[in-house]
Amino acid sequence: MIVSLLVGLSLVNVNVNFPIEPTGEVFVGKYFRDTTYGRYNIDAGMEVSTDLIDVAGQRFFILYRDELESGKQLGNVTFDPFMAHFYLTGGFRFNLFDKATASTYLVHDCTHNIDRVPDSNKIVFNRMTFAAGTPGAFNNRNLERIKEGAWYERLNAKLTYAWFPHDTVIDALNSTDMFHDLQLDVIFDQPIYKNIYASARIYAYFARFRPGWDSDTLDLAPFWEHKFAPQAGIGVLRGDRVALELYLRYWVSANFRLHAPGPWPYLGLHLRFR
Repeated sequence: MIVSLLVGLSLVNVNVNFPIEPTGEVFVGKYFRDTTYGRYNIDAGMEVSTDLIDVAGQRFFILYRDELESGKQLGNVTFDPFMAHFYLTGGFRFNLFDKATASTYLVHDCTHNIDRVPDSNKIVFNRMTFAAGTPGAFNNRNLERIKEGAWYERLNAKLTYAWFPHDTVIDALNSTDMFHDLQLDVIFDQPIYKNIYASARIYAYFARFRPGWDSDTLDLAPFWEHKFAPQAGIGVLRGDRVALELYLRYWVSANFRLHAPGPWPYLGLHLRFR
């Protein structure tokens, strides 16, 4: 079947290849002050994705991401793993005339308590996700443009929408009461001197919940929660494939109970690669 498909595609002059092009990021950061129960002390995470099949520029990809929240215990323990969040993703990216990228994919992710029994805060997600933006927002393509590219080639943005389906079968697999979420990422890189650059970023996230998700509230109708953070940083390039950046983020929004580090400043290191 695979051979027949490749022969058929070749007859209509469609290019098919199997690229393995990993791209991703690694980050770690520290909150400037302790929070309730010391839960938000240090965050760390990584993400790796790769395209597996390319048909005339349209690609099937897979992605793995994990995030670790670490708190602070009384005494000398400052790195206390508190909660882990894992993401498994697969879907399609579509090239729009080399000017933009659209993507549709399925995400399965879950959060787990660490060394805390029972795992009462475990939340399982299954969502259909749609995203659109500049190519560099999906694969760090703009790293090669930081030194020499025009300003609009160093500006990347992505808008992501996720839908959480609910019915009897799906709800047996899920433990979240989310309906929708919407996320905006905007990042701009500006060369300063040789391989040194400055960056600015805006992150905004909105989530729609079913009523009664939080037992501490009296919400009788679906409600929105949000978080928002601007950040600024300075980084160094290693060729055109790796960038390491020191950044300062300020979580402005405090209205988000799944992950509510706000309003608090946060200092981090961010490695991007392609």
